[in-house]
Amino acid sequence: MEDEDGKPVVKENKDHQILDTLDTEGTCIFTRTRGAVTEKGLWHRYVHVWVLNLPDSAVLMQLRAPEKKRFGGMWNCTSGFVMSGMPSLEACKKHLDTESGMRFDDHMYEFVFSCKEISVFKGEALKQWIDVYVVSLKRPPELHKIFYDIKEATELKYVGIGELEQAYHDQDPNFVLVAAPDYSRRLFHFLHKKIRNYLDMLPKIDSDEERHNKKGQQLLDRIGDVALLQQPQDLGVIVEPCKRNEAYTESVWHRAVHVWVFDVETGRLLLQLRSPKKRHFGGKWNCSTGHIKMGDPALPTALKSVQDDVGLKDVKESDFEYMFQALVEMDTGGDCFLKQVVDVYLLVIPNEATYPTVPDLASLSLAKGEVDEVAYIELERLQEIWSTSSPHPDYVVPPGEDYRSRFFFHLRQRYKKYHELAIDGPSTDA
Repeated sequence: MEDEDGKPVVKENKDHQILDTLDTEGTCIFTRTRGAVTEKGLWHRYVHVWVLNLPDSAVLMQLRAPEKKRFGGMWNCTSGFVMSGMPSLEACKKHLDTESGMRFDDHMYEFVFSCKEISVFKGEALKQWIDVYVVSLKRPPELHKIFYDIKEATELKYVGIGELEQAYHDQDPNFVLVAAPDYSRRLFHFLHKKIRNYLDMLPKIDSDEERHNKKGQQLLDRIGDVALLQQPQDLGVIVEPCKRNEAYTESVWHRAVHVWVFDVETGRLLLQLRSPKKRHFGGKWNCSTGHIKMGDPALPTALKSVQDDVGLKDVKESDFEYMFQALVEMDTGGDCFLKQVVDVYLLVIPNEATYPTVPDLASLSLAKGEVDEVAYIELERLQEIWSTSSPHPDYVVPPGEDYRSRFFFHLRQRYKKYHELAIDGPSTDA
């Protein structure tokens, strides 16, 4: 037996199963066989189970077997029909056990919400009332230790929350995506909340301290009176040096860089999720940053930061565009009020010299203990996040209107210039 694409279809022999059929308000009205329910497009009960890997801010997903009757070869969470009269929690436990061999006590399953969904696959409309559950794990199993039924799935992987959000934003055809507008909003709100609560409970042990506090002993240029700064990168106000630890504990003005990697073709920025072990801004999304060591210029520090953080090894100093200098004062969340004179740089991709195409996220090499995940975010979305009047729980938001207004003005001008040049072509003036 083959489908319309000529691929063999696995006969699941599940069409005889009895399901509850529902009205548009979710009330059970009668029972029908599964085959009749799917054939006639009747409302029925369904469950989604998201297994949340708290340390990695990721969810367990399975690649559905290509022979599956619906959504074969696509990534999805554990999901399945609810048999007639069965509580949805019992259905969750049954499907998770069947599909991945994982068993958890009832209290581990957190009911998040229910929603109505009409999904159409190859002309067949599935009308479902979905109960969504999340199982949050502080010690998630390694992938190679998870059993899975090869008739159901061909591969398992942990997908970062940021990557899954991007898949929903881009409507990635490789994922099974729920069309109901509230589904993704409510799901990601809950997942981010669980991750924030988990991070808040972690001991604040910075990866710098794990490396015997070597970075804490680095000498930085101490800025005396920042009011005397006359121009970008003016070093005339530098006084005696200080150790990096002192800059934190004593809130000493010192020098730093911010590097924003900008996909100028699509107007997206590359963000990195700082490791939850980082004392300062742990578990938050930010650009590449770096402290400028005593006597060093800013540009080499900017270069080193993106090479070390995300593995952009081929970039050169000539690829960087200096944008502006800003005074940054903010609470890091690690018992420190940070005071930095920041040189802000832009690294535009693609560029002819080193990165003619935009790097794929999977190709980037992340600094262990420093960066847990990377994601692209649209410029408009970042501006929306930065417009909040209070500190954002998931993003580092530069304080002060000056940084934000100059930043977005510069990037929009750069985006406009790139696309005008792409339309008009390079100038032929002598």
